Amino acid sequence: MRLLCHINDDEDLLQAWLDYYAGLGVSSFHFIVHGAVSENVKLFQLAKLYPIRVEDAYEGPFSGIEKLRRIEPVLAHWKGQWVLWVDSDEFVEFPYRGLTTTIRVLEFLKANALSAPMVQRLTEDGGLKTPETIADPFLYFPLCSVDLYRKMGVEALISKYPLFYCQDSTKISNGGNHNPPNGPFTVLSPLQGVTHHFKWRGPALKKIVSRAQSAVPWRHESVGYLAYLESHDFHVPTADSFSYSRAELFRRGLLKKATACNVSTYLLRRMVACLPSPHG
Repeated sequence: MRLLCHINDDEDLLQAWLDYYAGLGVSSFHFIVHGAVSENVKLFQLAKLYPIRVEDAYEGPFSGIEKLRRIEPVLAHWKGQWVLWVDSDEFVEFPYRGLTTTIRVLEFLKANALSAPMVQRLTEDGGLKTPETIADPFLYFPLCSVDLYRKMGVEALISKYPLFYCQDSTKISNGGNHNPPNGPFTVLSPLQGVTHHFKWRGPALKKIVSRAQSAVPWRHESVGYLAYLESHDFHVPTADSFSYSRAELFRRGLLKKATACNVSTYLLRRMVACLPSPHG
């Protein structure tokens, strides 16, 4: 199982992130490194300890277009296999404990992608002050929020499709993997994962400021985040958030396995979609 990641910094999370995905069965990590070597020192150190391959490296201002330009050639060589594509502050939780089991169920249902919307992870008080190294992000950020962006007055996508079968129809339409990866040929199933987004940390503030001052198309998001943080003592809202547990994600319908009921509904819809039109 290959994992693809575009990375810049996030060194406080990096070892925990590598251990998390290695534990799920990822056999090789493929990075596109953005930024100076001084911003990614830990990555190059850990490359001696983990199956890491740097596919590309570049410097300059962050650009979604440039990110895509460097990701697409890598995916072009991975046709005919499942790919996990996540950012370096995203920890995907799958509906089944094993990544292999999740893929087998997706294949049984003839699906070619997994939806895993983002859940924002927060400290107990919503503060951004975090240690230099975070050994256990799930413990350090115990709270989950599904609508944090709205509470901060920002319109931003939370959709994610981190796991997909790479094929000829695969077309990445944005740098954040927010759209179905196989376009109109994307087949989703009743399964759903969760992308735990550990964005709200000390190092994130530097990125938010940088992007608020940039010309990226989603600059307005960072402008909104920064305005909220500056007016709330650099704390994000914790109202209506809930304490993390795998059981709670299932109870809230954020994690979804295949059940007799949802699979029957899914198969019926697929059958109906394949029926010829009565009008020819």
